[in-house]
Amino acid sequence: MSKRMRCGYPAVLLSLCLGLPGAASAAEQVPFGANAFPGVIKAQDFDQGGEGIAYHDTDAVNSYQLYRLDEAVDIGVRGSGTYEVRSSPGEWLEYTVQVPEGGNYQLSLNYSLPSGTGRMRVSRDGADELSFSLPATGGHGTFQTVTAATPLEVSAGTHVLRISFDAGDVYLRRLSSARLPGRFFYLSRWGAGLQDGSDWSNAFPVARLQDVLDQSLTPGDTLFVAGGLYDSSTPFSFYPTTSGTEALKKRVVGVDLGQGLPVFKGRWSPADPGSSNKSYALLRFTNVHDWVVEGIEAEAYYYGVRAASSSNLQLSRLQFRRVREGVALSDVATSTLSQSQVLRYTKRGIRLIGGVSDLRVEDFVADATQGDAAWSTEAFPFGVSVENPEDPAKGSHDVVFNRVTARNNTYQSASTGDYQNGDGFSLERSAYRISFLNSAALDNTDGGWDDKSQAAYYENCVALRNKRNFRLWNDSTQPTTLNNVLSAYAQKHDNYSTAGLWSQGYVEVYNSTFFGNTGSEIILENNATPAARVKITGSIVSDAGTCGAAASKEGGTTLEFVNSRVCDGAAGTPVVLRAPSSSWTGTPADAFTPVDAAITQGYRPVP
Repeated sequence: MSKRMRCGYPAVLLSLCLGLPGAASAAEQVPFGANAFPGVIKAQDFDQGGEGIAYHDTDAVNSYQLYRLDEAVDIGVRGSGTYEVRSSPGEWLEYTVQVPEGGNYQLSLNYSLPSGTGRMRVSRDGADELSFSLPATGGHGTFQTVTAATPLEVSAGTHVLRISFDAGDVYLRRLSSARLPGRFFYLSRWGAGLQDGSDWSNAFPVARLQDVLDQSLTPGDTLFVAGGLYDSSTPFSFYPTTSGTEALKKRVVGVDLGQGLPVFKGRWSPADPGSSNKSYALLRFTNVHDWVVEGIEAEAYYYGVRAASSSNLQLSRLQFRRVREGVALSDVATSTLSQSQVLRYTKRGIRLIGGVSDLRVEDFVADATQGDAAWSTEAFPFGVSVENPEDPAKGSHDVVFNRVTARNNTYQSASTGDYQNGDGFSLERSAYRISFLNSAALDNTDGGWDDKSQAAYYENCVALRNKRNFRLWNDSTQPTTLNNVLSAYAQKHDNYSTAGLWSQGYVEVYNSTFFGNTGSEIILENNATPAARVKITGSIVSDAGTCGAAASKEGGTTLEFVNSRVCDGAAGTPVVLRAPSSSWTGTPADAFTPVDAAITQGYRPVP
């Protein structure tokens, strides 16, 4: 028997691999499938063979002793029962894979990294490496997926993949692979060689971009775009007029070849924000479907993305800077927007104009000013704006925002006494079935969330330092629901009232914390029919010091507390939290957890 065991089972399951009796526990005796392409390889399912053969670990101890006890690789587990390899720079793991069909494979890693930037590599049979740059996820309990910009070519048969950890405190859960159909084309700023797009040494020039999108690419094909600056007096635009198919999408992928991702520069100016100046949109989709675009950056465009009457768009790893609006969609269905940023915009980060459905926005940051007072916004800047369309029947619906941050949407009018607007998230009444998960609204001059949509759902969301952290107007027969949210340190930006929760509608709150908000923690108004009715269950409502009025209620409104800790009036008792801070942006995660472990109410950070 060779020293290396290539059967794809951990040591405690070696007896199952060899058909011999074994001593594994009942839980460990559940076999998992052999590693195969395409498919998912769990990080803990590395090859047999031991140190220096199947893996390299910087010490000789499995620190957690939870799985594969006789191996030195550190394998931890979450409360969900999901294993993860907890790495150190310089370590590596190998996996034998069976590839039934040769071709180009897209590889993705699912990982967590608290801060900084991590680096990993995946190689095949000691060669053909793919590099991964890993942005921070915000904590070891927060996992996200990063995909290699270029595919890995693999022939049919048996191969060995090595995953190398080069930098960062990375926890790895899995490596996923998917076979890519179609042909591959290559494009750079000036082109090269024969300029037929067959490889980097014969890349298309960007001057041929429109022809390549419309004529060269057929369904299933991919266009790789070389990194670097694309600057021209007539700015470039991706404006496809043909579609892929659901099974064979057309793809555009930016690639860092040592100069960063491709950056396209327009001529739009914040000094004249209403004029596009020949820079209408970097990515423009009109009546097209089934496109994937990732790894592209732009600055000084009116829109980063403008899409209308399109579907099945998958947009990821995009960054737009110094734009009027980042992403504007109308009549767009069944699409995704992920791992992207809009920084320093004058009007909106994301704009859903109307008719948008089945959209998922994930791992997205909209930061209007980045805290720079010199960057001016227009009136009513919004991180996310879900509008009332001209046709009332075309309200946007079935939209999920997950891990979305809307920040610094600030506006100062000419008169300091004026109402200062600027919302993190703004939703109008025509919108329905909207969900916010693990999202944040920070430092906006009006609402963190200013939500008039029907019966929205919030879970694990935080709002700090907005004028009114949660401003909810829902008049549906079904409540807007807040579950495990944090609202803290609402602050004045003008002469109008502040609140942790302001409501003029039907709201139910569970397991949440309202803490240290200037003025009343809860404000209920009766300016519409039906009047505000709010029920708060299992929650904390407290000032940081001496208790003031917990709530301000207009006549006809209803407020009910159930099994909650409410600090109300000078005789009340504030709830002491671990490390609350008006400058908090997420660290430490448990800053707003009660010091007293007996207090079970209130917001808790999600691991």
